[in-house]
Amino acid sequence: MKLKELFIVTRPWSFVMTIISITGAAAYTYLALHTFDLLLFIVTLLGVTLLHAAANVLNDYYDTIRGVDVPGAPTTLYRPHPVIAGIMTPKQVRNFGLVLLVSGLACAFVLIAIRQILVIVLALVGVVLLFTYSGPPGLKYKAMGEIGVFLSWGVFMWIGTFYVLTGQLSLLPALAGTPIGLLVAAVLTANNLRDIEFDLSRGAKTLVAILGRGRGLYFYFGEIILAYVSLALLALLNIVPIASLVAYLTLPQAYKLYKTFKTKVPETADPMTAALVQNFGILYVVGILIGAVIQQGPVF
Repeated sequence: MKLKELFIVTRPWSFVMTIISITGAAAYTYLALHTFDLLLFIVTLLGVTLLHAAANVLNDYYDTIRGVDVPGAPTTLYRPHPVIAGIMTPKQVRNFGLVLLVSGLACAFVLIAIRQILVIVLALVGVVLLFTYSGPPGLKYKAMGEIGVFLSWGVFMWIGTFYVLTGQLSLLPALAGTPIGLLVAAVLTANNLRDIEFDLSRGAKTLVAILGRGRGLYFYFGEIILAYVSLALLALLNIVPIASLVAYLTLPQAYKLYKTFKTKVPETADPMTAALVQNFGILYVVGILIGAVIQQGPVF
């Protein structure tokens, strides 16, 4: 087994969403308290990315043993599935996922030397969310996947990063993370819209499968619309700087998604939505940093 194959198994293209959430939270920290520690930021980003990788790998493991991931399943058509493609056995996938999980938690233990034990509590909350997503009790199979994703990328990553960098707990970073959390949740909804018939045939009760394709599409559009609406409200309430509205430059891309999905949900539904998260997120973070520099001065 080659290192390249192991890396691909983690689905590294999805890490951009984690990078955006952690970087966005760090930018917001600098905006709010004029503080930034590069080393703490790197350790946090590394630890959370490892936990994200663990979630991806363990998701493949549990989907395989539940009989959801089988030869010909939609997820096997656009990427090499570790088991279906013969790269690893289910046991190897499980063990690899657990190694990534422990490695991510190790970063949290390193941070205890600088912050209090609350770092571990926040990390364990993240672990519970990622483990229960596809593992017992299987939130994604009980129409709760979007909630888990929103809490992970829109709430706990932002609160946790803010705490690591400042030693303070605040709900304001979670408010700032709301637009990103909604868009990342929309990536999952897009995936489930594409796979709705297959999921139903395998007994996987995603939220979209319960809502049906029509209402599922409205839910998907609602997540994207709410991301933009929440951004406007955050700027209006002065929680994020007015410069963060530069993310509205992605509205044409969002409208293109609407036109495409309204006609037919494409095979590339989730990567197309992830591209919106990437572009919106980059501009959002840049906008927060511009506001922070105008208000506080340069980071370095």
